[in-house]
Amino acid sequence: MATGLATIYEALHQDLQTREFVEELHQTDAKEFWYKLIAVLQQFSMQQPLKGLLLTHHPYIFPNAVYRQPELQTWVFTTSKSSLFPTGSLPISNTQVIAIPKADPLNQEWFCILVTELFSVLVLSSAQSHSCIWSLHPVAIQSAIAVLLTRIRRTDQENLLQTKLQQFPLTLPPYQVMTRFGTILMAQSSIHQELAIPEIQEVDIIKAITHEVRTPLTTIRMLVRSLKRRKDISAEVKTRLDRVDAECTEQIERFNLIFEAAQLDSYAIMLEATQIEEILSDGFMRWQDHAGRRQISLEMILPTEIPAILSNALLLSQVLNGLIDRLVRSFPPDSHIQLILTSAGEYLKLQFQSQVTRQGGGDLPLLKAVGQWLMLQPETGTLSLSLPTTKTLLKALGGKLTVRMHSTSAAYDGEILTIFLPFI
Repeated sequence: MATGLATIYEALHQDLQTREFVEELHQTDAKEFWYKLIAVLQQFSMQQPLKGLLLTHHPYIFPNAVYRQPELQTWVFTTSKSSLFPTGSLPISNTQVIAIPKADPLNQEWFCILVTELFSVLVLSSAQSHSCIWSLHPVAIQSAIAVLLTRIRRTDQENLLQTKLQQFPLTLPPYQVMTRFGTILMAQSSIHQELAIPEIQEVDIIKAITHEVRTPLTTIRMLVRSLKRRKDISAEVKTRLDRVDAECTEQIERFNLIFEAAQLDSYAIMLEATQIEEILSDGFMRWQDHAGRRQISLEMILPTEIPAILSNALLLSQVLNGLIDRLVRSFPPDSHIQLILTSAGEYLKLQFQSQVTRQGGGDLPLLKAVGQWLMLQPETGTLSLSLPTTKTLLKALGGKLTVRMHSTSAAYDGEILTIFLPFI
């Protein structure tokens, strides 16, 4: 049994008997064979209803059509602790998520274990050995499942998985299944010609983009600020350098916020006593200047005294910057935005109300969703966080965000954004 072993790969190599029931490919062929086998399993799975279990490291290893099968229970072993975990199209009642620490060596393995009433199959890609292993034999599959069972900390989940495994005992597949599996495999074209495109998680793309954008912009801003300190530049040149500095800062802050959202599952956000009045006073002049460049007026209405709230000053400031930026870029010129601060019981209420004087809907900038995380304004190519992602950020900050429509019928007099942040 594999209990106590760190990885599935180790479990499959612990004794000669287990090794006899697996096939292994190394180096470049291993990566290609992984995608090849997953593609074959996708086709095989969509040909008939599945009853059983799917244990994997990634929630979307198969297409959505497979996950919607009501009698296939999915178990995802992941390091993600974010509420943005992409289970939106998975049947929640039939999905179990097992949290594992980032230091767990299991994170170095991609695995797909399919246990059904007709057959069971294991596919494993190991970064440690640079190899791909697959097997249809119960001995090998049982060894792999035993390793995963050691990762389950909740008794109810452990009991549920054991019960499911008893309902679908591991057996050698019948001849008909082997024939169909082999037929699909042989019907595939050359691995090198038909290599499936690996699925990249959206969060990985976002992190890569933010890094590639922020780094050169930060360098440009540093060079601009060094030029501004020179005494031999004219007032006109300094004005243009100020504009470049401001544009760089806006873009850096925008992508800082996007990066923070993508990092939500990496660390816990520290909440502390926060003076929101300082955040608002520091940002308001800059927000006004940003809005003014787009011929939009911005007004802030504050109470006489503002008690401290429980939040994170740096991240809250970035979230407010992002919301102001989104509002400013979402409305046509001559619009007016009001930022109103009041108390609502145990919460501080920060509300953004907008008024649009130009009624022509065709003049309004459009926003288009890019995945689950981002919104794109096609006219300018500007990216911003989606409202669901912003809501998740504010939840991590101890607050919440609501969006409702205004009672007027004007085209964009509708969106009222309200943030609630807890008092200390």
